[in-house]
Amino acid sequence: MMNQEIEYLDSAGRRILPYGFDVKKAERIMDNFLCYHRRLHTTFAEVASFLILRGTGYDGGTSSHFLCFLLGVDGTEMCTYKNWKTRKGVGNNDR
Repeated sequence: MMNQEIEYLDSAGRRILPYGFDVKKAERIMDNFLCYHRRLHTTFAEVASFLILRGTGYDGGTSSHFLCFLLGVDGTEMCTYKNWKTRKGVGNNDR
């Protein structure tokens, strides 16, 4: 079975996340980070931009909000462990 690279593009065909971006790995990073930093005063999009997308060239608002969408959270919500654990649609059965 071949490892398929996923490409995330917007409606105009511009790349939103780096080619081959691993969403599952990003999910694990966010989960581990929030396990130890439960009292943040920032949004999910800001944490995604700084923690996961920093240095990739895709750390702007569009990419970080899209990543939050893929992770099942609203990028404008406060980044709390409670909000992370109650997110909808992404792998909640295994938590």
